[in-house]
Amino acid sequence: MPNNTEPSPGQTAIEEAAHLFPQMRLSHHQGAYAEGRYVAISVDPRWNADALTFCVQLSCLAFGHRRVAWDRLPIQIASEDKSAGIHVLTRLNARGQAFVPQLSPGDYRLTLRLKPLRRVSVLSVAPDRLAAQSADEREERQVWRGESEDGTLLWSIEAEEEGDVQVAFETNAERLAGAVLVFSLVDPTSQQIRYRHELTLEPTRDPGKWEAWCSIGSRTEFQGPYELEFEILGADGNV
Repeated sequence: MPNNTEPSPGQTAIEEAAHLFPQMRLSHHQGAYAEGRYVAISVDPRWNADALTFCVQLSCLAFGHRRVAWDRLPIQIASEDKSAGIHVLTRLNARGQAFVPQLSPGDYRLTLRLKPLRRVSVLSVAPDRLAAQSADEREERQVWRGESEDGTLLWSIEAEEEGDVQVAFETNAERLAGAVLVFSLVDPTSQQIRYRHELTLEPTRDPGKWEAWCSIGSRTEFQGPYELEFEILGADGNV
């Protein structure tokens, strides 16, 4: 029987790019270039007009006219200075290019994911309201709900007019017991991560149910809109 486990030429290029990106460093004063067997990557920083921030163009070029599904693959840009807490998420387009309009001067690490993450608009001006509330309460409490692409993980974000914003995840899937998940709230304009946190799915009082939640701050701090992006990791912390 034919072997169908071999990756396609396009997937091979993506996997090589994911291997090359962490070896590169982005800086406000120096670009970067890396080349493998299947793909070349260039990182081109330029100062903005304000001379206080810089922008960067990232490009992935597959050799041999390979058709590569670059579209929507996320690239994370993280500051080498962990105390700065700067994380930016951007996405490649169908041509393997991405543009980040504004970064503070410094040195950054680059990471490419092998598959896209879905983003959902949250903390906007027109959320889904909690159904079982009076008219007065609806003006004060807001909720956004959704689920993972396979439907195994439910999420919700609940906010009060001037109170805390709480983010919660729950599942009935036993295979996710003890799993770690990482979620981010991303500014849709600047693509900067406004908030990023790691949670562990713990057992609840109800048998066969696991949950994780946290309070991220007040509604006045998180006026939105943002895009929620999350990924589920294994119980050992690996994808």
